[in-house]
Order: sequence, then C-alpha cells, then structure tokens
Amino acid sequence: MEFSSFAALLPSPFLLAALVLILVFSCLTVSSTKRPPPSSGDGGRRLPLPPSPPGFPVLGHLQLLGSLPHRKLRSLAEAHGPVMLLRFGRVPTVVASSAAAAEEVMKTRDLAYASRPRVRMAERLIYGRDMVFAPYGEFWRQARRVAVLHLLSPRRVLSFRGVREQGVAALLDGVRRHAGGAVNLSNLFMSYANGVISRVALGDAGYRLEKLRELFVDFEELLGTTTVGECVPWLAWVDKLTGLDARAARTSAAMDAWLERVIADHRERRRRSPPPRPVGWRRRGGR
Repeated sequence: MEFSSFAALLPSPFLLAALVLILVFSCLTVSSTKRPPPSSGDGGRRLPLPPSPPGFPVLGHLQLLGSLPHRKLRSLAEAHGPVMLLRFGRVPTVVASSAAAAEEVMKTRDLAYASRPRVRMAERLIYGRDMVFAPYGEFWRQARRVAVLHLLSPRRVLSFRGVREQGVAALLDGVRRHAGGAVNLSNLFMSYANGVISRVALGDAGYRLEKLRELFVDFEELLGTTTVGECVPWLAWVDKLTGLDARAARTSAAMDAWLERVIADHRERRRRSPPPRPVGWRRRGGR
C-alpha cells in the first residue's frame, strides 16, 4: 500500500519531458536577455542598437513574418522606423526600409555590405562558390569578370538573340495550347528562363531540358528555403527529421552528375573539333 502511494506521486514520463523542456527554455530565455550589446572597441563603449519589436526567446521574430513577409515588414517599419533590428532565431538582421537607408547600405557603405551572409542550403547545393553566394573577394571578382565577358557583354547578348526568340516562341505555343482554359504563367516563365539560361551558359542542350525541369524546380525551391538549423543551430536535427537534408543531398548529387556530363560533352566536342589555329601559326612554327 505504501509503495503504491509513493508510485502514484511520481510524475509520468510525459510530465518529466515537459519539465525538462521548460527548464531548457527558461535557461535560454535568461541567457538571451542577459546578452550584452556589442561594444565599439573604443574604451568598451556600447553601441546603440536599432529599435526592435518584442520577440520570443529562441524564435526571436520569426513568428512575426507570417505568410506575406513583405507586408509584415512594411507594417513593422511603420511602427519602429526605417531601420530596425530583427532576430531570426539566433541570427540578428538589420532591415533597411526607406530609400535613404537603402542608399546608405547599398551605395555609401557598399564595400562593408558587399558580402552575402553564409547560406547553409547554398553551401549544400553549390558549395557556397557560386557567384551569387560567394563572399566578396578575389574569387568573386574573377567569377564576375568571366560572367561579364562570356555571357553579359553586348556582343554575347546579341549573339544569344536566336535562343531568346526560340524560347519566347515556345512560351507562346504553351499559352496557345491552353486557349480557353487556365494558364499557369509562373511555370511557363520558369521553363522559359531555365531553358534560355541553360542553352546560353551550357550550350545547345535542348533535348535535356524536359528531363531537367523537375531538377531545376527542386534546386530553386531548396535555394529559397531557410533551414531550422540556420536560425537555431541546436535544432539542426529537425532538418534531418523532416527530410530536408536528404532532399538537398539528392538534388545536389543529381545536379553534380548532370554538370559532369555537360563538362564531358564539351571536352569530347573540343577533342573532335579543336579550335582553329591563329593566322600565321604555321609560318612562325616553321622558323
């Protein structure tokens, strides 16, 4: 009788788990509220931070964004000013909403803000070395020069006119085939953009584009995904639990395999048809 009474006083496993979670949550709350603001390094003077709306521990201001973050950010800017501080988990983010603040960030202090923050999904998919996501430095400058020289110069843009015209014709055919019904313009424009970019950057691989459409869609969706571990590092296991890490690994492997095939095809074409020798090469070589 005494043992049964003592056992009845013990909490259930679910209650124990809840108590542990509450304890961890309380510790995180205390640590986040007691974090000192950054100092300038000049005598330890603390720098004032931009205004910030009240947030939750751990989550920060993630719950404030909702399904239409651009509208919510506008409302927050009206309440807290054109420059405000938001915390997405443990990631502090300064939001500049006015034209003057945007000019200060993108023009006056352009060099200080030239680098993009590290994006975990970009590192998983493209190893963080893409021109869009690479940090500002010598590698980024070299990649930009290559892109401008071989893709974006006026002469190269004019040479790709036929590719763009064929893409527009295919887009209009897609609209015409659905005459009288609903047309998903988002899918058509995405297919057009993927087709033009692929042919311009990688050559005339039109016979592969249909097979690559699903791969491109997954690739673009994943690049626009913010992982849980990116905002709250100690919750990175949630990305594995939801299958996001496995999906990123599959997409990255498929993209790598396709790019390897493209490189192999280019090498084979160069081997079969070597580039023409410059004028006067034989005469100079005979001396």
